[in-house]
Amino acid sequence: MRPAFSVIFFTVSSGAGLGLMFWLSLARLSHAGTASAQWWTGAFAAALLITAGLISSTLHLANRKNAWRALSQFRTSWLSREGVLAVLLYPLAAVFLWAVHAQVQPLVSLLGAVLAVLALATLYCTAMIYACLKTIPRWHNWQTRLAYPLFGLMSGAVIMLAFVPQARPFAGPLALAFLALGALLKLSYLLRFGEGKAHQHDINQALQPLRKQQAGQVRLLDVGHSAGTFLTHEFMFEVARERARTVLAAMWLLAFVLPALIIALAPHWAALAGLCCLAGLLCER
Repeated sequence: MRPAFSVIFFTVSSGAGLGLMFWLSLARLSHAGTASAQWWTGAFAAALLITAGLISSTLHLANRKNAWRALSQFRTSWLSREGVLAVLLYPLAAVFLWAVHAQVQPLVSLLGAVLAVLALATLYCTAMIYACLKTIPRWHNWQTRLAYPLFGLMSGAVIMLAFVPQARPFAGPLALAFLALGALLKLSYLLRFGEGKAHQHDINQALQPLRKQQAGQVRLLDVGHSAGTFLTHEFMFEVARERARTVLAAMWLLAFVLPALIIALAPHWAALAGLCCLAGLLCER
């Protein structure tokens, strides 16, 4: 599929913001009293990342004034569920931040837990937009369902180290653990769908959900058109092999290796680790 950069940016930016919100919310559950200035800076960064991602998600629409219609199919569409949950975050986060400022600890604990669950649910909805498509085996798998929440939590944990330095004794090992889990998940995906395995899926596998009780093989008799179309332009996108290898190498280096080395050896450069992680996830997408 030909990727729209606005969607790539949206999934990475909002995913990191939701992950950061998740960890910041959990950080307030067990801490009474005034939040530090660094915590407030992290909360602002989470809101900025989520908002930038949501705005970016509308840039690839042909008719942007109808973007609100994406919220009207909550019962049947994962895209609609994602949008509704993302919008619901804002009023809840506003009340949560007020409770933190006013030091209303019971409300802080309640809304902190709700926001953490809501952030995870939104990340899962993003994953299911792709994982629910049975005709695309590269997306319809458990790795896709797990990747978006895991990478969001991973990047959020790495970024939190930059904004909340006092959390490093706890957040440092946590970020390293999530970087290791993210690398293992990506490795398992590449072993299944990586280079050299691109042609293991054909039209018969794509139609399998529709022909479970039928025998025989399906073959294409006529392409139906003699020139390029919207479908061939959008869904027959291939990256040159050398460029694909370069992007893959950059992904491993930026998303996993460099952030882990920086966190382990130079934690005071945590901001650089966060930027590397975001750049690597852009390559991953």
